[in-house]
Amino acid sequence: MASLQLDSLRRRTAAVDVSGDQASDQAEAAEWSFPEGGKEAWRCLFGSFALMVPSFGFQAAIGAVHDYIATHQLSSHSQRDIGWISAVMVFLTLLLGVQVGPLFDRYGARYLVLCGSALSFTSYFLLAQCVEYWHFILCLSVCGGIASAVLATVAIAVLSHWFHRRRALASGICMAGSSFGGTTIPIALQKILPRYGWVWSMRILAFTALVFYCVGILLVKGRSPKRETAKSIIDFRVFKTASFTFLAIAVFTFEFIIFGCAALLPTYVRFAGFGEDTQFYTLAVLNGMSFLGRTLPGFAADRIGRFNVLLILVSTTMLMMAVIWLPFGSSSVGTIYAVAALFGFGSGGWLSLAPVCAGQLCRTEEYGRFYGTIYSMAAFGVLLTVPIGGQLLDSTTPTALIGFYASVLLVGFLSTVMSRWALLGWSWKWKVKV
Repeated sequence: MASLQLDSLRRRTAAVDVSGDQASDQAEAAEWSFPEGGKEAWRCLFGSFALMVPSFGFQAAIGAVHDYIATHQLSSHSQRDIGWISAVMVFLTLLLGVQVGPLFDRYGARYLVLCGSALSFTSYFLLAQCVEYWHFILCLSVCGGIASAVLATVAIAVLSHWFHRRRALASGICMAGSSFGGTTIPIALQKILPRYGWVWSMRILAFTALVFYCVGILLVKGRSPKRETAKSIIDFRVFKTASFTFLAIAVFTFEFIIFGCAALLPTYVRFAGFGEDTQFYTLAVLNGMSFLGRTLPGFAADRIGRFNVLLILVSTTMLMMAVIWLPFGSSSVGTIYAVAALFGFGSGGWLSLAPVCAGQLCRTEEYGRFYGTIYSMAAFGVLLTVPIGGQLLDSTTPTALIGFYASVLLVGFLSTVMSRWALLGWSWKWKVKV
């Protein structure tokens, strides 16, 4: 009932800006008729999946690169210093989403995908030549971050043109592309780095990424009319509602924890005393289970509510971290793999459902701007998490790092509860679909 009321409110609000003549009414009806499937919609979804594999997928696997350069090119630097490389990359990815959102609303997907793909391929190719700290900052952090900001924002936002009722499922499938990349890239690096070395390993990744980007360029397209003028890039009015404000806090904590664990997991495993193979494969397990976490909860979310499923995933993951990972995470290889799998599934659900929950709080034509705004706030979380986590690993123990992340997740859980409560008009209902 609540979701039906929200959908009705969105359509009534959208109708305010439309003139009263019959042609405008027909144009609006066509604009807000969501295919929910069909050849073009599924082709666009597959293209979005392909864009996510080498962009967000590489960021999901950044822990393997982080630990490699920490023991090779940048072995003289601290974990905190090296952490800034990956932190700035993901920070720019999320922060610049607020810039890309209005550009997408105005110009559509095609030109943005072309520019983002070209810059990402250049970043991959130049990464092969990096040997100094500033090289990595420029190629990996700056170029890679800007490219991923364009590609990831367009890949997710374009789905709002094709799906409404099934948007949680579509977003989950799209985000699963990053899990696929995050699973296969560490395994590939574990095989090709010893055989081909750093330079040719990065070149192999560059040409592989180019294949996925070509698929995305061919298949991704929008269908809503382009806007003649873009609205304000940062719109603080989105925080006028309590539900959106609490959701933004929750997303901040989710990104803080997810990226911190993905970037530092191989280093955590090394500090816990396990071998190099375990470092690569635990990251692959985490991202492999994240693939399932980004797809399967979408089926449930479209049936019992997006916020409801998000709360279930956050609470169960928090319980696992407190009861299993914190006291027993460093005890054996089997435990490491188990907690990586459970965390990967839960965090994958957060990543796919949080943007869909944000979509329930705005009109469809504003989704790119709202998505960009909320994730620009979350960008400051990913900027801080790896340097802070790296400092904790250097100065304390791996157990202290997990305890810190579990505490942050508690804040995210409480914020999600408050967002759902505010969305229901501060009248808590257990069984409502929302």
